[in-house]
Amino acid sequence: MKEIQQILELWAHTERAGESAVLATVVKTNGSSYRLPGARLLLTRTGQRAGSVSGGCLEDDLVKKAWWMTESGPVVRRYDTTPEGEIASGYGLGCNGVVYVLLERVTPGHAEILDLLREVRATRRAKTVAHVVEPAARAGERLVVDDPSAGALQDVEAFIETLAPPVHLLIFGAGDDAVPLADTAKYLGWRVSVFDGRAHYARREKFPGVDELVARPPAKSAAALSIDPWTVAVLMSHSYSQDLEALRELSSKPLRYLGILGPRKRSMQLLADAGLDPLRLMPALHSPMGLDIGADGPHQVALAVAAEIQATLNGRQGGLLREGRGSIHAPGEDWVCGADLLVRG
Repeated sequence: MKEIQQILELWAHTERAGESAVLATVVKTNGSSYRLPGARLLLTRTGQRAGSVSGGCLEDDLVKKAWWMTESGPVVRRYDTTPEGEIASGYGLGCNGVVYVLLERVTPGHAEILDLLREVRATRRAKTVAHVVEPAARAGERLVVDDPSAGALQDVEAFIETLAPPVHLLIFGAGDDAVPLADTAKYLGWRVSVFDGRAHYARREKFPGVDELVARPPAKSAAALSIDPWTVAVLMSHSYSQDLEALRELSSKPLRYLGILGPRKRSMQLLADAGLDPLRLMPALHSPMGLDIGADGPHQVALAVAAEIQATLNGRQGGLLREGRGSIHAPGEDWVCGADLLVRG
């Protein structure tokens, strides 16, 4: 998520200046809320901020009060946004829920959760963390659940979350229509790698913001890739031979999303020539790739593809919200108590 990137960038600047900040984390919600547990906001003494815990309504209160509320240590702030709640009229909220926000000071050398977020992004290995919320005297204590050296937390109410690395999008093809997809993915905070066997296509000035740009045969690039659960790939080179080579290599990778640009007939021919059974690649295979939004042109196609990837990773179909049932959000994190602390639902 791009918010985490922005929070870490602001914290790096604050840390270098030897200053402290307040980190606000949504740890529990009852009823409807704009953000889910795990949403974060970083506030500096100079008024800078990154991230969010609401649609902008709670942030103003936190800017005014977060520093004095954390003078004696971490604290959980309760916001009642229901029509009868204490802040509904003043903040104009219409979420009809209650939001609990953990507030804690972070200082250079003492910013455990931010350090963990950095580590997850650097290593691309997820971390599961339990944050104590109750009793109030222990608010802010935490346990890295998947750390074998960690102790245990007893008789507490805790919020458990999994810190995951950003999506890594592999784009095979450096044509003009790959540019808006790369830009869209970077805007979302994803890691982006672009591969093309044609050096005159894979030019840095064409893709200035991507994390990796490789000009070599796609088969070699695909074979050398390290795939994790947050890696997705698309084939869009407009070169049949390049797409075929990349498809052969990627077919054996544990990708959660593999998109192929172009009509279904072309994709079926690619699969046949690669000697692949399309059923074996399901449900990762998406061809034609992208949600059905009537996309026309590279920028709209990029929107459709990025949206489909997001929906796929969240286990959604990408339909209309007005026709859906249940929560509009992706699955949230878990609340547990006492001995159930290490059990995820």
